[in-house]
Amino acid sequence: MSASSSESGSPQLDKNQRLAAYQQKLRILKERSALREVMERDLLLEFIRVNHGNISEYPLLKAQQASVIELLCARAGHPGYEYIHKQIAGFIVQLGHYEKAVRAGDTGRADELRTGLVNTESMLIKCVQGIVYAMALITDNFEEIVLRYFGKDALREYSALIEQHELDERFWRAFVQQFIAKRVADAHGAILAGERFTVTKEKSFLVIRFLFDDILAGLNPTNQVIEKTRIQKSFIASRTEFEGRRRVKLLQSVLSRGVSELSQAADIGDGEILQAARVTCIDPVSEIFEKLYEKRALARASGEGSIGEDERRQEQTEFRFLLDQVVAVGLGAAIAIGRTSDHFYHALAEFVPDQIEAIRPLAKDFSIPTLEKLLFFLLENHTVHILAETGREEGGKIQVRSGRARRVSVAAVDGLPGMSKIRKAQLFANDATRQGTLLFKLKTGKQLVAAMDMLNLESELKESIASLWGKALFRVDIMVLINLEQVARTTTNLKAKLAGILQKYGVAKRPQEPGGDGAADPVQPLPDAPAQDEGRSVDGTESASET
Repeated sequence: MSASSSESGSPQLDKNQRLAAYQQKLRILKERSALREVMERDLLLEFIRVNHGNISEYPLLKAQQASVIELLCARAGHPGYEYIHKQIAGFIVQLGHYEKAVRAGDTGRADELRTGLVNTESMLIKCVQGIVYAMALITDNFEEIVLRYFGKDALREYSALIEQHELDERFWRAFVQQFIAKRVADAHGAILAGERFTVTKEKSFLVIRFLFDDILAGLNPTNQVIEKTRIQKSFIASRTEFEGRRRVKLLQSVLSRGVSELSQAADIGDGEILQAARVTCIDPVSEIFEKLYEKRALARASGEGSIGEDERRQEQTEFRFLLDQVVAVGLGAAIAIGRTSDHFYHALAEFVPDQIEAIRPLAKDFSIPTLEKLLFFLLENHTVHILAETGREEGGKIQVRSGRARRVSVAAVDGLPGMSKIRKAQLFANDATRQGTLLFKLKTGKQLVAAMDMLNLESELKESIASLWGKALFRVDIMVLINLEQVARTTTNLKAKLAGILQKYGVAKRPQEPGGDGAADPVQPLPDAPAQDEGRSVDGTESASET
């Protein structure tokens, strides 16, 4: 929840009043002999107190205001803090000199220092603005994910967390507990109660198979159009519209040069700079800077150089001031994105410890498409995690794995040009878990191409099948694999041991289904060597967790 400056109701102070407020705060701190760190933090707090009415989207909730303060005033955790500390330290020194000049009646020196102070103030305010924009984007996007996949009633749960917690690791732990762990636990309980699982013997394994569809059934998605906030619209434009992408490219270059001056610049990756540049596009200064940049570039290209030296100097000063503001907004955004991402992924490690590295490449990207990937990844892999923990004490005798196959509708396949029954049987299998759907038998695109070549399919049919493959959603099976050979080596009563394991998983009452010739289920075949699985990334095809 945030407010624009016009909604804040705070009186607007002129620059002399603001400088007087900073001077008064600095005198108090000096009288207390405050440490340098305390002095800098308290001056930064005074900046927020005096200027929060001028900061767009400044949050109204106390917890989120505390988040802004923490992100601005921390002294470690992100390379961008070097910039803030340099600015506020210089401001304190300038403020002392300014007070002396005013007291001595040195008007010229006082005016010069006042200009420098106001410029430094502008940079620090823009830094706060970047933090606020990034925070607003992150909370708005997560709110949309909650509404889209958990329904309108779930917004109350989200709002309660936002009101209670700062945007730190405790918030994200509570968020994942509420919207991932609790939903998975409830859905898993319903699966067991409804006996929506199978227990089969497949080769040398006893397999307990759950459908991820049944986990997703616990969601409450909405089809209604979700209105975007101003922050979201601007961010999306920077990703999808030509002018927005062009502006981002310019700002990314500017931020890269600005960040390069920091001693730990190497710790800020290109992806983080890109996301910060997109957030910077939200601020009006980005458009003003872009227009002046293009004007200067056109003037140089056309050879226009007839302006006088004073005018040139003034234009250069204006350009530098705008450029510095862009860097300030971008660094504030980078700090908020970087610190929040660190908190978020530290919290996630508690819920998907074996798969956290698989999603690490998505860090520092809080766009809706990335959050959607994360949602389904977390739902699936937290299910894998709780099943793995259930059998943890059995060691290598039990593995938990996700298997997936691309799912398409029967109607879509039957409508393909030149698709015969024989060709259909070679490429697709019936999906017994969902009426009216088929599964691709092939696991990889390379296998699909080879199969189509072997069947000597026409070019048009190949293209149509490839299009189906690319658009297909996955059916995901989550399997507990009990290695019968390993279990047999550790017990004299195999039947009782297996009964105990099944009891742990809550499936003991389910009668074992015959496995036929011991081959895997043809709808979702198991890999030939499950113990050698290599895991997967967010967009991969398979994952395994050995208990």
